[in-house]
Amino acid sequence: MYWILVIMAVIAASLIALVVGGLVTPAEYRVVRRIRLQRSAHEIRALLSDLSAYEQWAPSPSTIQRQDTSNAHPIVLQVTDDDTKSQRQWEWQIDLDVAHSVITLTESGRVGNPVIRFFAALRGHGGDAERTLRALAEHVDEFGVSVERL
Repeated sequence: MYWILVIMAVIAASLIALVVGGLVTPAEYRVVRRIRLQRSAHEIRALLSDLSAYEQWAPSPSTIQRQDTSNAHPIVLQVTDDDTKSQRQWEWQIDLDVAHSVITLTESGRVGNPVIRFFAALRGHGGDAERTLRALAEHVDEFGVSVERL
């Protein structure tokens, strides 16, 4: 009979630890990732500015809206994941290095649910940014590109 109480106490303590761990974890996050591609900055900027092209190469189904209507540098987008409805902001910065285009993606977002926030912090934010940069590289036929964490 006591073993049932012990199991229930362990389950309750685990749930409390998840909630408390999520509550002490910051809700907002910001990650910066960078890749170098052998394409011109103009070509990459045109690809990233075309919102309809994202569905051809983006790794997960997302609704993408431009934050500003100007042709300003950097390109700032509001991204909503169609599956989870989570929202994040992408800021694309494209610079020209000696022989490469340097593409920097800054992803910022907010995770409201404390339990999901706890697991996201354990897993590490930035997985979406890395997958997106790798998908961009593969779309322009560059494979095995390393993603830098900044």
